[in-house]
Amino acid sequence: MAQSKYALLIRLAEEKEEAAAERMRQAQGALVKAMGRQEQLDNFRGEYRQRLTSGGMRGMSIAQWQDFQKFLARLDEAVKTQDGEVEFAKQSFIMARQAWREEHKKLKAYQKLMERENERLQLQESRRQQKMTDEFATRRFWDKSHGED
Repeated sequence: MAQSKYALLIRLAEEKEEAAAERMRQAQGALVKAMGRQEQLDNFRGEYRQRLTSGGMRGMSIAQWQDFQKFLARLDEAVKTQDGEVEFAKQSFIMARQAWREEHKKLKAYQKLMERENERLQLQESRRQQKMTDEFATRRFWDKSHGED
C-alpha cells in the first residue's frame, strides 16, 4: 500500500523531470546555435575589416571606402543583435537547468521517502516475525515444562 502511493508520486516526478530535461536540452541547443552564429559573424566582421585595411593600403575611392564603412556598421549592428540573442539563450538555458534541478531534487526526495517507508515496513515485519518466533519459543518451553508435570 505505502509503496503504491509513493510509486505514483515518483512516476509523476520522473515525467516532470524528463520534460524539464528535454526543455534544458532544447535550451542548450539554442544556446550552442546562437553562439555559433555569433562566432560566424565575428569571423566575417574580422575578415571584412581586414579587407578594408588591405584595400586602404592599395588605395580605394571614397565611395568604396564609404560602402565598406556602411557595411561594417551593419555588421556591427548584426553582431550586437546576435550578442543579445546569445545572452537571451544563456538565460533561457540557466532557467531551464534550474527547473530541471528542482524537478530532480523533488524526484530524489520522493525516492528517499519511499526508501524510508520500505525500511520502516521491513523493520515492522522483522519485529512481527521476531514476536512470532518468541511466542513460538515461549509456547514450546511452556509445553515442555508443563507437559512433563
